[in-house]
Amino acid sequence: MAMELHVLSERRLNSIGEWQRAIDAEYFPLQLAANLRFETLSGFVPVRLEGKTCGFECYHDDATVVMNDDGELNFGRSWTYALSFRIAGDFAELRAAWMAATAYAHATSGVVFDPQDDRLYDYKQAREAVREIERNWPVVEAAVQAAIRKIGAKS
Repeated sequence: MAMELHVLSERRLNSIGEWQRAIDAEYFPLQLAANLRFETLSGFVPVRLEGKTCGFECYHDDATVVMNDDGELNFGRSWTYALSFRIAGDFAELRAAWMAATAYAHATSGVVFDPQDDRLYDYKQAREAVREIERNWPVVEAAVQAAIRKIGAKS
C-alpha cells in the first residue's frame, strides 16, 4: 500500500546538510544520504534508520496542486512550497519518512499534511505522530518476524 505525506511551508531548506541538522536536533535515529542535492531532489532517498538501510521517495511538488487535490480540508493559508514523501508501505520507510517530514516541518515552520487521514499536523502534533509510530514499532516488527518464521517453517 503506497502512502504520501507532504510538508507545506513558506520556505525551503538549502541543503541535505541543513535537513540532517534538523533531524539530528530532534534526536531521530535517521541519517540521510549525504551525496544528494536538495534542490534537485526527485525520487528515492536512501537513508539509514537505526543503522539499517531503507528509504522513501521525495519530491519538490507544487503546493497549490497538493492543496487543490484535497477539496475538503482548510489549509489555513496558501502555502508556497511542498516537499512530498511517498512510501511503498514498509514500516521502516514509514518511520523514516515521518521523522524526515517532522524535522523538515519544524525547521521550515511548516506543517505535515497526511492525505490518508485528511489531516494537518503542526510540528508538535507531527512529533507526537512519530512517537506513536515508535511505540507501535516493536509490536509490528515482532509480528513481521513471526510471519517470516511461519513462512520459513512451511518451506
